[in-house]
Amino acid sequence: MGSDYATILLAGRDPDLLLLRSAMLAASGMWSMRVRNTVQAIQVLEFVECALAVVCYTLEESERRKLTKVLLGRHKAIQVLQVSAGDDCCAFGFLRRVEEALHPSSPVSHQVLEPTQANSRMIR
Repeated sequence: MGSDYATILLAGRDPDLLLLRSAMLAASGMWSMRVRNTVQAIQVLEFVECALAVVCYTLEESERRKLTKVLLGRHKAIQVLQVSAGDDCCAFGFLRRVEEALHPSSPVSHQVLEPTQANSRMIR
């Protein structure tokens, strides 16, 4: 069974929130993998190619920085989307940000993009 979408890595400490995001992505036909820290993310990325990593605010700030550094350093093709509290209050808003990250209108390399809303930003 396949999908027209790339796999998305969901990283965060709250398993319920990760499950909710995973369900929203699945309902839209997208595959996702859930991890709770940098170590798990590295393990998953050894076996699964992901086009996007969604890094959640529920991770400690130091863990978010560490994970982002690993993703941008080791996995050049992956996009990183950092989400803040309230970013997925509505499924449409979260899914729109995921789609924008997966299919940007213009190629951007190693730059911080301006947020589409005040609570989120996309890296690279």
